[in-house]
Amino acid sequence: MRNVISSLAVSLMLLAGCASYPAAVKVENEASLVSYQAAVKAGISNGPARWSGVIAKVQNNSQDTRLEVVYFDSASNGRPLSDKATAGRFVAYAKGFLDPMVYQPGKQITVLGQLATFEQGKVDEYQYNFPVLQQAIVHLWPKQVEPTRLEMEPFPWWRQPYPYYWGPAVRIRTTIPTSTQGPVNVQSEQGSNQR
Repeated sequence: MRNVISSLAVSLMLLAGCASYPAAVKVENEASLVSYQAAVKAGISNGPARWSGVIAKVQNNSQDTRLEVVYFDSASNGRPLSDKATAGRFVAYAKGFLDPMVYQPGKQITVLGQLATFEQGKVDEYQYNFPVLQQAIVHLWPKQVEPTRLEMEPFPWWRQPYPYYWGPAVRIRTTIPTSTQGPVNVQSEQGSNQR
């Protein structure tokens, strides 16, 4: 029995370790990617980068779409860890039109692109120096749905009219997940367009 449990545990760990980025933003040589922290601290403005975050603003221009993104570190599969602290913001330019009803503020994305010259802008009234990703390929993550939970708790002296039941009991509560909002598994594999 212990061997079965051990092999099951090892199999589950191997499966968890196999999590990888979606095909649209996957790269062969991960060592060549410039991290967000390195780009900001050293002012790097060339080379490939793949960053994840949450959309803050969407602006469609005549040739491309500008996404302002709040950066978050990535999980092993590339999904942004938006429950952690953010390190800042960046801008991504994707070729063509990205529908703002699909790419709404608050949606999670992972972007693969080429670093370009930093862009001066504002976050509200604060002057901000945005790292920029050009020729962006954007993967839009589906909304995560919280699984159904079943909670059991003792509920003392719950009673029904005599003679049916008198005494301690267990109350059962369930949490039903809310339905997903917006599209699921929408991806944009945009071609290159230098801004």
